[in-house]
Amino acid sequence: MKEHKFVKETPVVIYDKDGFPSMMLKLENTAPSKEEADPIFIVKGQEYDSVYLSRFVNSIMDGHAVSLPFMNPAVSLDMDEMIAACKAKGEKWHLLTIREWRYIIDRAIEGLHGNTSFGSSHKDASERGIKGNYGLTLTGSGPASWFHNGDKETGIADVVGLVWKAVSGLRLKNGVLEYMKDNDAAAPDADLSADSKEFLQIMIDGLPVRIGSDGDGLKITTDEVSEYDWGERRNVEVDLVNVPEILKDLGIVTDNMEESREWLAADPELEECVCYVGASFYYTSNSGPSALALLNVRSYVDTDIGFFSALLGEPVIR
Repeated sequence: MKEHKFVKETPVVIYDKDGFPSMMLKLENTAPSKEEADPIFIVKGQEYDSVYLSRFVNSIMDGHAVSLPFMNPAVSLDMDEMIAACKAKGEKWHLLTIREWRYIIDRAIEGLHGNTSFGSSHKDASERGIKGNYGLTLTGSGPASWFHNGDKETGIADVVGLVWKAVSGLRLKNGVLEYMKDNDAAAPDADLSADSKEFLQIMIDGLPVRIGSDGDGLKITTDEVSEYDWGERRNVEVDLVNVPEILKDLGIVTDNMEESREWLAADPELEECVCYVGASFYYTSNSGPSALALLNVRSYVDTDIGFFSALLGEPVIR
């Protein structure tokens, strides 16, 4: 696990504006100063006292996203419908951001399992969840090894497998990687649209970082790329002399990349590709916390794509 200083975790139940409950993991900002606060608490320059993360892949109740165990996960929604289901819960509710996702992964146990083989773990077939629709399992119905911290009472379930999780704040725009800094994608007024100007590019020597293929395999590069490709991370070429730290923070480049079989995919031929993470119930050895897909337009839907919602706390006044 990677340490995040000045963060206290507590499982809680939160009721949204219309009374729908969600089981959440509260992250409390305990930093003595704004400068020492974790970036997850910094939203458009404003420091917040807390962030609440869904503990279960979300389901839908009367148009509202809810984080509850033993539910069929909501699938076959497009990116904008998932965002709307989160915002229906009230102000400061939002689709999980890439910054929040990376916090979960940083705090995850090594060798995290999940529903990666039609209801069971491909690493251990004795690990099973309660069967739902398709190859899905009911949310949080698997063993403790399917929870990010190995604890069913406090952990976040189904981080690996079950469904690809849509996250905001990271996208591919005509092959160029774009992101929102800190946790800006969590802002109530964040522009997450295809035409948004709030995304930043990662520049190296005046050139943006791109992901795609030039006909010779998937690569992360500042050169032009023009073709869709996918592959195990160990086969992806990192064609950069120096890797900016932000690429590691976003999970684009990982520490064990040369050994990882986890999936990475990108389609630079599309004008915009939204981001999915964690893989789903049939990706077996290509599943994992670092699995990442940047290959579908925002209107794309599938039975193995779902989401987590999250909630901002209150602004800090120092």
